[in-house]
Amino acid sequence: MTLAPFGAALIGLVAFQVVVAPDPQQRPLVAAVFLGMGALTALASWILPRVTARLSSLRRTVLLVAVVAMATTATAVAVSATFFMLRPTESRVLVVLLAFGVALGLLLEAAVARALTVDLRMLLGTARRIAAGDLAARTGLVRSDELGQAARAIDSMAAQLAEVDVERTRRIAARETFLAAIGHDLRTPLAALQAAVEAVEDGLVPDPDRYFTAIHRNLEVIGGLVENLFLLARIQAGRLELPRTPVDLAELADEAVEALAPVARLREVRLRLETPGQVVVRGSGAELSRAIRNLMDNAIRHTAQGSEVRVEVREAEGALVRVVDEGPGFPEHVRERLRHGSTSQLAIAPRSGGGTGLGLIIAKGLIEAHGGRMWIEDGKGGRVAVLVPQDAGD
Repeated sequence: MTLAPFGAALIGLVAFQVVVAPDPQQRPLVAAVFLGMGALTALASWILPRVTARLSSLRRTVLLVAVVAMATTATAVAVSATFFMLRPTESRVLVVLLAFGVALGLLLEAAVARALTVDLRMLLGTARRIAAGDLAARTGLVRSDELGQAARAIDSMAAQLAEVDVERTRRIAARETFLAAIGHDLRTPLAALQAAVEAVEDGLVPDPDRYFTAIHRNLEVIGGLVENLFLLARIQAGRLELPRTPVDLAELADEAVEALAPVARLREVRLRLETPGQVVVRGSGAELSRAIRNLMDNAIRHTAQGSEVRVEVREAEGALVRVVDEGPGFPEHVRERLRHGSTSQLAIAPRSGGGTGLGLIIAKGLIEAHGGRMWIEDGKGGRVAVLVPQDAGD
């Protein structure tokens, strides 16, 4: 049982003694009235929470509390009037005014309870709609009290859930697109491989060695795709272990230019490397080389025939690698995914036409594994930049 009502009774008793200054003979009676009302209020404060918890409506709870409070007040006034022997006329006036005040109080409590009940039902209805999947549901309540805070919390939760749902839908769509593209990339060499094997088995080819060369080439394509998928899985799982040794990115870029020169010649694309000299970072030479080659290969495949792909390597608050081509550039959705997305989102997307965009995804993951970042710059053509901290891994 709470002691607060007894404290309030003692304060009221002291105030009564100071303001009214009753006769010494009346003081015990006054003390008994105040302490008795304190005990009655304490008992009510112990019982009411247990009773109101069983009520089915907040409106009933508010009305019950109001009735008990007013009944307590009426009892105190009636007892005081009896013991202090008010005249009959004064007693009747007091009773009428007290009854009128109680009635007005109940009307006010009913109005407040009704408004609270309506707002709580709106809150409950919104919560049920959200639970049923309607993430656009909002409470619409504008209040400054705790009920308003709860409404704003529910609205904020619904907005966040809606954002998560949109992102989840986008990721599912991206994953489906990615898997479809992977299936397409596998289907082409597999179909060619099957046709070549069947032709050799049936003895229908005049030059088996040429078919064996094609079979070997298709197996290399399939093996490379599977290796890339395995590497992507390691990147996404955070299980990519990188040795940390001094690596010259300018040298890696020069090696990439030499390695991709035959592919560039077939497409009539010129490769040009611009670097002032050594640009050293600490990291995995093999993985950084793979990232640079992926970016260059992407540029060669998408630039215009007879154009140039420029590779720039220099120091700029770290080691900067920039690959620029004269192709159609990157669509806005690809820019956004590279800017805000993570490697786990898959399908950064190809620049144009089909494909998986797997090279860009892997390059981004490898650069981020070195503590760097990759982004698409504005400007004509395709412009991809990479920045790797020169103390990466220290």
